[in-house]
Amino acid sequence: MKLKHILQTAGLYLDKVEKSFQLPPENFREIYLERAQDSINSGRYDEAIVLCKKILDVRPNDEEVYYQLGIAYMGAKAPEGAIRSFRTALKFDPTLVGAHFRLGVLYDKAGNLDGAIASFKEAIKLDPKQADFHYTLGLVQDKKKDLEQAIASFCKAIELAPDVAKYHYRLGLLYDGKGEREKAVEAFKKAVEAEEAEETQES
Repeated sequence: MKLKHILQTAGLYLDKVEKSFQLPPENFREIYLERAQDSINSGRYDEAIVLCKKILDVRPNDEEVYYQLGIAYMGAKAPEGAIRSFRTALKFDPTLVGAHFRLGVLYDKAGNLDGAIASFKEAIKLDPKQADFHYTLGLVQDKKKDLEQAIASFCKAIELAPDVAKYHYRLGLLYDGKGEREKAVEAFKKAVEAEEAEETQES
C-alpha cells in the first residue's frame, strides 16, 4: 500500500501518525485540508481555522488554504480574518473567483459599497455566466442608488437565469420606484410565474 493511502486511511489519527512516521507536516497537507473542509461543512469553524493555520505554518504561500481559511473565518463570524485571508489568497492567485465574490459579500456587510462593487465585478470578469454574481452586484448598486446600473445587473441575471423569481421581483421593485408601472407589473408577473414553476418542480 502506498504511503499516501496509509495516511489517508489514518486521517482520524493524524497527529499520532505524524509522530510515528516522523515526516514533516507538509506531507499531510491534503489530509489537513480535507479535514478542514469537512469541519467547515459541519459548522466546526474554529477547528477548521486551526487546521488551516497548521498547514500555513509550513506552506505560507498556499492560496487554496488561505481561501478555505477565509471561509472558516466567515463561518466563525470573524470578518476581519476572512477579509485578510481572501486578500492573501488573491495575492497568490488573482483568478480565485470565489475569493473575489466572498470579499464582495464581506465589504457589503461592512458598508464598503465601492469595495463590494469592485470585488463583484472582478468575480464577473472571471466568470460572467454566474447569474447570482450579477444579481448580487445589482443589490449593492441599488444600495448606492445607482439605479440604472442595478437594473442592468438584474436584467443580465435574468438573461442568464430567467426562471429565478427573486431576480424578477427585485427588478420590479426598481421599476416601481422609478414610477415605471408597466415594467414593474410585468416584472412582478414574471416573478410570480417563476415562483409557481419552482413550487411545481419541488412538489
